[in-house]
Amino acid sequence: MGQTERVMDILYQLSRDGGKVTLRQMAERYSVSERQISRDIEYIRDRVLPEDGMLVFDRDIMAYRLADGSVLSSWRENILVSLAMMNAASEGVVGRDTLSSAIPQGMRTILNRIDYRSAARSRISEERFLSVIFDAFERGKGLIIRYRKTPDDPAEDRDTDPLRLVNYQGIWYLLAYDHTRHGVRTFRLSRAETVFLSLRDASSHDKDHVDELLSSSYGMFIGNGDAEVYTMRFSYEAGIRVSSELWHEEQKGRWVGDEYELSLPVSSPVEILSRLLSFGDEAYPVSPEDFVDLYWRTIVRMASKDRAKSDRNGKQSDGKQHSL
Repeated sequence: MGQTERVMDILYQLSRDGGKVTLRQMAERYSVSERQISRDIEYIRDRVLPEDGMLVFDRDIMAYRLADGSVLSSWRENILVSLAMMNAASEGVVGRDTLSSAIPQGMRTILNRIDYRSAARSRISEERFLSVIFDAFERGKGLIIRYRKTPDDPAEDRDTDPLRLVNYQGIWYLLAYDHTRHGVRTFRLSRAETVFLSLRDASSHDKDHVDELLSSSYGMFIGNGDAEVYTMRFSYEAGIRVSSELWHEEQKGRWVGDEYELSLPVSSPVEILSRLLSFGDEAYPVSPEDFVDLYWRTIVRMASKDRAKSDRNGKQSDGKQHSL
């Protein structure tokens, strides 16, 4: 048994109500010396716990426990939810099985009862680029990405500085400074043909600015200008659901009669339009005016395509009837 499993088991025991551990108990469980368990506990105290003095030795019970007022329950919940999300993301996600096997049996039993449903599953083809991106982060190197902006566009090489890797609704995106376009861009990894390390070192970028870009944009669609507040309204039934969801950290919601009104900053209407359309006739845009116009033009275009499709099907049907 490795140190990772022992450390996580000790943390699990401490996180429970009245949790405590003894050197003898853990040494017998893992068939190691008490001296090794003592080193594990020192590692937890010095390297893992967020605050000094959280772990104490109680001579009355001759065991280690959390200091009065210290809480570790959030650690256990965060680990379990993270593993559940990892399970949902992909059957072949790197490191999932290793991390799952390292958690104590008690936590593993809980994990088997968590069913986390992600909106989409990431493709293995996207994940083949992760190790290259991790290398770039670790070594401070740039990345050359052969990329198609849309499936119909020709592939082109983009010289980038990788800034942030994000899995949004099960899909991998790389936020990077694009030297080819002279600005921060978002690359959907499923549209990349190759990703390889650049020979040059990555330029330094303002971390606060990157954080601001992410927080001021809806989803992963980063705009070049300041985010604008978009407002939508939902029917009572849809509003009940939307009022309990977090679409953006700075969103504002209120009930207006029987409708729920949601306002949030958006840098680009592309994704928010798709999200709004998914509600059908249970939602509509309020502002800004250009977004309202885009919404209704999209509705008209979709209706026109639907009518054209119906007409084609009708003609095909008539043709078949006449040929009988």
